[in-house]
Amino acid sequence: MESFLCAFGVIAALTLILFVYLLNTARKRNAPITSSLTGKKEFLPVYITLADKPDSIVRGMDRFVAEVQKTESAGDKWRWAPMLIFLGGLGLMTIDGFLFLLGYKSLVFTAGGLALWVTALIFARHLRKSDSKDFSPRYTDVKNLIRTLRDDIKPGGTFNGHLDLTGAMLSSKVARTSKDTQNRITEHFRDEWLTFKAKLYDGNILRVSAIRKSKKRKSYWKRSPISGKMKSKPEKYKGAAQFLKVRIAVNPDVYVVKPGSAFKIGATIGKYKIAQLNTDGGIIDAVADSPFDEVEAEHILGFLQAAYSLLQRKAS
Repeated sequence: MESFLCAFGVIAALTLILFVYLLNTARKRNAPITSSLTGKKEFLPVYITLADKPDSIVRGMDRFVAEVQKTESAGDKWRWAPMLIFLGGLGLMTIDGFLFLLGYKSLVFTAGGLALWVTALIFARHLRKSDSKDFSPRYTDVKNLIRTLRDDIKPGGTFNGHLDLTGAMLSSKVARTSKDTQNRITEHFRDEWLTFKAKLYDGNILRVSAIRKSKKRKSYWKRSPISGKMKSKPEKYKGAAQFLKVRIAVNPDVYVVKPGSAFKIGATIGKYKIAQLNTDGGIIDAVADSPFDEVEAEHILGFLQAAYSLLQRKAS
């Protein structure tokens, strides 16, 4: 008798916990998910190969967004299904409760109810993932950048590169590691989130690469000076910076490179500051950095426009 009541108490507690969880899952999550490490909003991981005409790339990006939204909308129709499955399992358990009152000790229906609860939990987790993250603002930024540059591309020309929004601090993006005097390990990440090459209408060849470099100190063990016990210290985000590399192979039949006073080392162009500049051999090579965690497409476009100020059109 006591063991049966104990089991009933455990089931009652599980019922309450699962009911609250499923009720919360049934409501669509509107609050953004933030990273426990950086405290910043997390976005849907996306990787797109840019290897087509500009208009085709833009249409493909719009189509991908529509498909994701369609999948999420389909999930909304089933949002209350886990709760119904949960109630079905609760109904099966109630049958064992009536049998107990009649003098029969049975857990057959309870086992079936628990199986339904497991199904409801798995279903609820799957639905929660369908609306967990939004598209990064960079996604729209890059689409607008491609749309802006399409009139400058050689007729019939294509972009060749990628847009990588899978995450800036993945293990696959660790460029190197370092240790401090306390033997703590810091990982240095290099995330080339945008790169593309295109032949322009005027015959120039443009290469652009946007890179985010960030650092994270890994978790480590430290002995407490008071208790003498070893304690685990969590990993720590150490900041990030943006870098932009631009290379323009100049068409010698149309332009000559004339270094100017505005576009030079140390000059600030939007959110970027020029760190390196080389104009030898009819090629413009520029590297800029930015302390900002995010740089919008308008600043990349502004930098490209400023780089073009070094070109002087030849007399016809």
